[in-house]
Order: sequence, then C-alpha cells, then structure tokens
Amino acid sequence: MGTLLAVATSTGTGLSALATANFWAQALDWWENASFSGTFLSPSQAIESLPVVAQGFPVTLTMAFIGFFLAIPLGLGLAFLKMAKFAPLRWIATTYVDVIRGTPLLLQIIVIYLGLPLMPAFQTAMEPFSNITFLSLDFSAWFRAFLILSANSAAYLAEIFRAGIQSIPKGQMEAARSLGMKTSMAMSVVILPQTVRRILPTSLSEFILLLKDTALFTVVSFGEMMLYARWEQARTFNMTPLVLVAVFYLLVTIPAGRIVARLENKLAEQDSGTASRGKRPPRLDVASTHVVPHQENVLQEVR
Repeated sequence: MGTLLAVATSTGTGLSALATANFWAQALDWWENASFSGTFLSPSQAIESLPVVAQGFPVTLTMAFIGFFLAIPLGLGLAFLKMAKFAPLRWIATTYVDVIRGTPLLLQIIVIYLGLPLMPAFQTAMEPFSNITFLSLDFSAWFRAFLILSANSAAYLAEIFRAGIQSIPKGQMEAARSLGMKTSMAMSVVILPQTVRRILPTSLSEFILLLKDTALFTVVSFGEMMLYARWEQARTFNMTPLVLVAVFYLLVTIPAGRIVARLENKLAEQDSGTASRGKRPPRLDVASTHVVPHQENVLQEVR
C-alpha cells in the first residue's frame, strides 16, 4: 500500500512539473509570436545577439572615458581664455564654443571623421602608427574619435568651468593675493579646488551625455556598440539587439545618475549645515541651449 502511495505521489509531482513546464513553453511561444514583444523583446534573439552586441561595449566605454578625460583640460583652458583680459583670446574661445555648441555632433562626426583622412598631412602623421590596433580598431580611427568627443565636450565643459570659477566670491582671490600669492598660484590652490567641488555633479552629467552620444558614431561605421546592434538588427530583421544596447547603456547611466544625485544632496547638506535629505543645491547657471551668451564676466587680476 505504501509503495502504491509513493508511486502515485511521484507521478502527481511529475505531472505537475510537466504541466508547469508546458505552461511556460506556451507562454514563451506566445511571447515570441506576438507582434510587439516578438519584434522588440524576443528572448531567443536576445540570447543570440548578446555576444555580438557585447563586443562593442568596451569600445563604447573607452570612447566615453578617454574622450571625457581629454576634454577636461581642453575645457579648462577654454574657460580661462573666455575670462582673459586680452579681448582677442576671448573672441577666439567664444567663437570656438559658439561653433561647437551651435552645430550638431552628428555633423561634426561626419566632417571630421571622414574629412581628416583626405588631408595629406594627416595621412603622413598617422603613417607611423598604421600597425597599432586596439579592440580591433586602428590608431587613426581612435584618434579621430577621441578628437571629436573631446573637442565637443570641451565646449560644454568650458561653460561649466567658467560658471564654477565665477561663482567663487572675489574675496577669495583678494585674500590669496594679500597673502603674497600670484594670480596663477591663487587660482590653482584656492579657486580651482572650490570650483571642482561645485561643478562635479554637473560635469558628471556631461559625461553621461557624452556616453550616450557615442552611439552617433554608427553613421561612420565605427565599431562601437550601436554598430554591432545595427548589424544584428539588419541580419535578423528584429529590433531586440537595439533594446540590448539600451540595457548596456542603462548599466552605466543609472548608477552614474545616482552618483550625481548623491553628490548634489551631499553638497546641499554641507552648504546648508544640516543633514536633511533630498535637498539639492541650485545648479550652476550654465546655458542649456546651443546659444552661448557673449556677455562674459572677465576675471580681473587683483593688484
């Protein structure tokens, strides 16, 4: 009798597991054949395309991190030029910022990336590095990508740096000069450390924008993540690889956005002297549009 009960119990458990597996198989089949989910969120296509799309993820990260790293000194230099007392320097920096911020990044990519190899001087300069490759891309391609990203981001960082420097009270510079510091030393020791603290959240937001802008390089067949996804989408006639790209971007942008929010809250607590949460300091007065105001507050040297 006990043996019969055991057999019946095991048979019932097996039938239940089989029914559950059959249910999930039918649900997956329905999901795959539905018009929207089968086109944009196909599990089978996601599994098949994941290794291909993942090949471009290191390229995208390299473009964003190195491009932004190179843009920081360029943007700081432009900020100083925009605050210079010598008017021609201000005009040069303002013209550069106007042109870069006033034209689409996509246009800059097409003109610079495709135009530089047509110049004999550029061909001569790149010839010694013709055998250097990294992540299946040659040195010339990396150079042009970093040049475009850093030049573009520097124009926006220049306004961020300028606003941060000019947000520091002038009394800080006067106090530093009264201690015998030169303007350059006072700027590097007193002003810039305070500026970095204030502009850090805004600068990280610029990095997030730069990371997403790397997808535009697919128009010149640069081997970043979006290009691999476009190839997979064209091969399978399915949009799921593009959704995979969105997931990869979110893996970076969501944590980075949380870091920006925490920094803003931390700075708000330090500025207000309280430990209240959720309070954020006002953002720097940096123009969010592509039109750059020409009324600049020139950094005056205290004598």
